[in-house]
Amino acid sequence: MITVYPARRIHTMDPSLPTATAMAVRDDRILEVGTLESLRPWLDAHEYVVDDRFADAVLLPGLIDPHVHPPLMALLMATEWITPEAWDLPGRDIPATVGRDAYLARLAELEAAHPSDEAFITFGWHRQFHGEVTRPDLDAVSSTRPIVVWGRSFHEVRCNGPALELVDAAEGAAWDPHIDLETGRMWESGLAWALKALREVLMGDGRYEVLMEEVGQLVHRGGVTTIADAGFGGMALPERELEVLAQVHEGDHVPFRQYLMPQVGTFKRVYGAEAEDRMAALHEHTSERIRFLNAGKFFADGAFIAQLMQLGEPGYIDGHVGAWMADPDRIVHHLRPFWIAGRQVNVHVNGDRGMDATLDAIAELLAEKPRFDHRTVLHHFGVSTQAQCRRAAALGCAIQANGYYLRFFGDQYVAEGLGTERASQMTRVGSARRNGMSVALHSDLPMGPLEPLLAASIMATRLSGSGVVFAPEERLSMYDAIAAVTIEAAWQLFLDHEIGSLAAGKLADVTVLEEDPFEVDPAGWPDIDIRATMLSGRVYPLPV
Repeated sequence: MITVYPARRIHTMDPSLPTATAMAVRDDRILEVGTLESLRPWLDAHEYVVDDRFADAVLLPGLIDPHVHPPLMALLMATEWITPEAWDLPGRDIPATVGRDAYLARLAELEAAHPSDEAFITFGWHRQFHGEVTRPDLDAVSSTRPIVVWGRSFHEVRCNGPALELVDAAEGAAWDPHIDLETGRMWESGLAWALKALREVLMGDGRYEVLMEEVGQLVHRGGVTTIADAGFGGMALPERELEVLAQVHEGDHVPFRQYLMPQVGTFKRVYGAEAEDRMAALHEHTSERIRFLNAGKFFADGAFIAQLMQLGEPGYIDGHVGAWMADPDRIVHHLRPFWIAGRQVNVHVNGDRGMDATLDAIAELLAEKPRFDHRTVLHHFGVSTQAQCRRAAALGCAIQANGYYLRFFGDQYVAEGLGTERASQMTRVGSARRNGMSVALHSDLPMGPLEPLLAASIMATRLSGSGVVFAPEERLSMYDAIAAVTIEAAWQLFLDHEIGSLAAGKLADVTVLEEDPFEVDPAGWPDIDIRATMLSGRVYPLPV
């Protein structure tokens, strides 16, 4: 049976047929898009029904977030949140907290209300918004209960004395330079050490499964039909993560599809010499909702949000130095096995110095083994130069930017860290498009909310949190902004033959909107109501 869906307008994101007013679906595939009249050859030859539920709505290809971390979001949702920006989470609204006094007051309030026999762990601290918080500050709140302050970047924590004991920080500090016992700071590899204990505290008693269900609610609420976990196994528990995914995110009731991309370094730490075999075996777990990409995730420099990215001259205003997550001279070594095997390379890179190291590695690999259509993706793309944009384009790379850096952190990074020129030009997606690169947008959940229309809005307007337009020349056009969360995201995942646009033969993945984003100022896109999604031809209404 063919089902025909008339609509006020359909934006196909396919340049050959940009708009339509009707779509015919059979089973999980699109039969044809066009008008009721142009569909007649199919309808005259086959039995069909007309479903008018979207006749007054606007249809887009199912929205895609190509870089999220569901397990990490679930982990952090088990903590108390004190963030510099407001968040709307399932069952709770998180107000914005700004200023050191306000932060410490909120911290003390939540700690006092927390069960006395549990460690107190909070997420969202950011030095630029909350001031410095170190071990003595946390010991003053409690010298007996473990207190862990998780940075807004995820890449670092601050601990009081009992918390340092909880995570065996002294043992880790014997070899890891990213553990400072005096200040209680553990960052990058130090955070990975602390995570071993923290995940046990936060993920027990069935909480992980419940919170993963809530993450699924966030996916659907954002109108998203496809996500990619760009760093699967990041909590160093790949088998446990697969078990929970199969339990919670599998089945016809799940309104989205997800693709997993292994975090290569973590697999090597967990499995050693067996890492390659373990990653190759992931495809044995493929199902209708859970699939695997022929790709790997790698790291260059540190976190943008924590100002741990590696910057070239003139560096940071205060003179501090960022962190490397991989020795810059060894990045090419890490990438080489994937490159030679013909697999896709995805690199987390935030600063311009990190970008130089990453592009040097790609250039060396191309010289060793030329590849066509390799679609190497540079993730986050915080601070870069015009020369790097041109070089990345010449090397055949694609850009996948965090759509929220500028809105949430731009104003503060002008004042602290980068200055006006570089802070206003962060995520220079306009230059990337002018140089012919594919540009997609992601949330990096939990680093940003899983709301692709908000990400697209920010990159189309470049409005900072204070309402300043940062580097208007770096804005995306309305089309490119919507493409960045549909067809370009699909292309970067090597899935554009299946999703990302609405055309005959592709999967019937659709996001149903109450208003037409191409008739609304991009600043208003986050306010457009999402009525429903469709995944493989099945409709999933959003809760009212």
